[in-house]
Amino acid sequence: MHTEGQTHSRVNRRGWWWVFLALGLVVGLCGCAARGTTRRAAAPLTPPAPAAIAVPATYVLEDIRPASTRDTTQVVITVSGPVQPLVQHLSQPDRLQIDLLETQLAPQWGQQNIPVADGRLQTIQVTQSQPTRVQITLALQDIRDYRVAVRSAPHRVTVELLGAISTLRTGARATKQGAARVTPAQPSALAPIIVIDPGHGGHDPGAIGPTGLEEKTVVLQVAKELRQLIRREMPQFRVVLTREQDVSVPLAERARMANARQAQIFISIHANASPNREASGIETWYLSFAASARAKKIAARENMMSEQQLSTLELILRDMYETDRINQSAVLALHTQKALVEHLAGQYPGVIQRGVEGAPFAVLHRTTMPSVLVETSFISNPQEEARLRTPQYQRALAQGILRGLRQFLRTAVVAMR
Repeated sequence: MHTEGQTHSRVNRRGWWWVFLALGLVVGLCGCAARGTTRRAAAPLTPPAPAAIAVPATYVLEDIRPASTRDTTQVVITVSGPVQPLVQHLSQPDRLQIDLLETQLAPQWGQQNIPVADGRLQTIQVTQSQPTRVQITLALQDIRDYRVAVRSAPHRVTVELLGAISTLRTGARATKQGAARVTPAQPSALAPIIVIDPGHGGHDPGAIGPTGLEEKTVVLQVAKELRQLIRREMPQFRVVLTREQDVSVPLAERARMANARQAQIFISIHANASPNREASGIETWYLSFAASARAKKIAARENMMSEQQLSTLELILRDMYETDRINQSAVLALHTQKALVEHLAGQYPGVIQRGVEGAPFAVLHRTTMPSVLVETSFISNPQEEARLRTPQYQRALAQGILRGLRQFLRTAVVAMR
């Protein structure tokens, strides 16, 4: 029995061993399955990354316009929003690098290099250096210093290069670098434009003096004198007259000519008139609402419309957003009036300062740049009619207007589209 008991005991131990082995295998298999499930849960399949999407820039570079005077060169960069420029002054070669972040070139932008060659600035290079960055490089010639200003309405960055130009040195450097020189006879095709508008013409004589002098005749002579002076003293500008002869040009066409050429300045030249033969003096007008009954009458006469029609024009003006251009026109009028009166007073006694005023002149209303209308003298006044008839007085008027124009270009930023 003992032997049998021992045998039975071994059999029972062997049986439990197989049970334990089986249980171990089951647990192991379950553990493997669980670990496999856990790995798959911890590391799911990663979907492919989506393709990068190009984000458009916030602002658009709309225009770049250089303008030169005897003492400064201004580069006005117009953008669609309040961009903050990054400006670096680099050497070898001497240049200003202006980066506009979050900016793209306008779709119609076609010009990459803008030649200037005025003695301070050689060329302007424009590139889309990155998808959302425009780089503007000003290749410098000879400057003393520079200033950068950021303005709004419209948004623009103005770079002003300072330093008087030496004509001899400028010519030598331009020739050495292979640049086309700008001369009074042949201004650059990209030079900024000043439009001079001799009032009336053709079947419209304008005001007529006591001895028959017609406004259309004398203002054309003054306009031609002014063009000659600008060509000689400001050769970096081109000058366009709205009429060269005694022809009729509609008011809308005069403004259209200036807008089509993207002129920087528009100056309309007229002679004043009054039923009072003793009325005299000089006054300059800019586009605004008629502030007085007299302003309405003068605007209606120059516009060749009734005061009732003028009220309609005023309503149109009230719906327009032209604050910046009107403000600059007012500044141009102030400079022109002051310089013109001071210049004439030194040569002719009794010149009356009639001041600056705003009125809705149709020819100014349609322009898109700073613009003024100069009433040179009263052709209805016998003494001033006699002066207006002489080439000396016509030349003096042109010289005074030129002084005011140059002062405006030195101190104000010309508005760009």
